[in-house]
Amino acid sequence: MKFKIMKYILLLSLFLSLPVNAQIVSTKIGQIDKMFAYDDYGAVAGRNGSDIVVWTVTGLAACEHGVWLTPAAPGYSTITSFLLTAYTTKQKVRFQVYNDIIWKGSTKFNFCQIDSISFE
Repeated sequence: MKFKIMKYILLLSLFLSLPVNAQIVSTKIGQIDKMFAYDDYGAVAGRNGSDIVVWTVTGLAACEHGVWLTPAAPGYSTITSFLLTAYTTKQKVRFQVYNDIIWKGSTKFNFCQIDSISFE
């Protein structure tokens, strides 16, 4: 009995000590430098739109050059409107991004998937 309890405690401590890197993180405040919208790359059946890539200095090692938006996101239309407004008015923004969901459309730079955008 005592051995079983020690075994479970050891297993539990092993799982609790594993690093967890995937999370939603915030970028630094900045302006959108440029945006790319694709006509079909990242398109999702039954949804309007395709991937949008946003070039901005994020301050994040996982995706220092920018962020991206998928049409699979429930807030795709709203966030797209915010992106266009921020870009055309040079508004300062901050993004919340998934640091473990990287855009597959680039082999040179990493872009983290957008969770939210806020005007700052």
